[in-house]
Amino acid sequence: MTDVAHSAPAQPGPNESAAHAPPGAPAPPRANDATTFASGFQELPTLPAGDLGPAGDRAYSAPRRVLRRPWVVQLIAFAILLAIWQYLAVAGDRVPSIDEVVSFMVTEITGGSHGGVLVGEFWSPLGLSLQRYAIGLAIGIPAGAVLGLLLGASNWVRGLLNDTTLVLLALPAVVWAFLASLWFGLSSTAPIVAVVLTAIPFVAINLSSGVRSIDPALMEMSKSYKVPRRNQIVDLLLGGTLPNAFTGVRLAITTGWNSLLIVEWFSATAGVGWRARFWYDALRYPGFVGWIFLFVLLITVLDRLVLRRVERQAFQWSQKPTLTFAEDWGM
Repeated sequence: MTDVAHSAPAQPGPNESAAHAPPGAPAPPRANDATTFASGFQELPTLPAGDLGPAGDRAYSAPRRVLRRPWVVQLIAFAILLAIWQYLAVAGDRVPSIDEVVSFMVTEITGGSHGGVLVGEFWSPLGLSLQRYAIGLAIGIPAGAVLGLLLGASNWVRGLLNDTTLVLLALPAVVWAFLASLWFGLSSTAPIVAVVLTAIPFVAINLSSGVRSIDPALMEMSKSYKVPRRNQIVDLLLGGTLPNAFTGVRLAITTGWNSLLIVEWFSATAGVGWRARFWYDALRYPGFVGWIFLFVLLITVLDRLVLRRVERQAFQWSQKPTLTFAEDWGM
């Protein structure tokens, strides 16, 4: 006789299980379905990637990508700055408007008359300031490079001059400007000396840091394998210190330009700073604002269009730059 107590219960069919399922319960997985695993779990259908986000996000994805570009953000910030400037010009009588400044500088550039004997001058002060600036950098950057190499390579020189160089680095540009004015008076020497004294500490400290960051094991290995001296200098020393040296040069260029303006403001009879001081003393505020804006514009263009492109080319064989030209402008 068959023992029915131990017989396996009959498996319900698909129609029977669906009939006994409570209302609202999910349907059980089908045994012969390709998406059903042996454990009984059923594979969920995958959704397209485009359906995961709301429709509104997809509609505004292109404008958001444009707004995330750095050059777009910079243009928006510049437009906001111009709007604030124009508002201050309307709200007060001591802030010149944008059109007044532009009209004044056009007269300066073309050499027209500002009324009476006040004649516009532009190219002569600008050329003189750029000449002083170039001479100061031509002296300060090489001098700072020599000092930086000595500080990084010699423990004796580092113990003797490192603290002094750090103190010189901590002094602001206005201190060098006042000292140069005190030492050399109303002459073209004072602006040049101020640029030199500003550039040397920045180049020296950054370059010495780059020299000390070179792995001594690489130096020993180059000597063991008898690498030519020229390759040691070009590939190892220059390649290892180039990022730090370029950082020091950029800081020297930007800070030296500030020192030049301050010296020409207080102790010069020609130049960009002197011309801005001239219109300030004459209570012609459009001229004062125009020359200061020109001063800022020149150093910004130099940094954006020249220094960053040079950095990009210089680091192609050494390492990636800290911020490429394309990344900075969102290209």
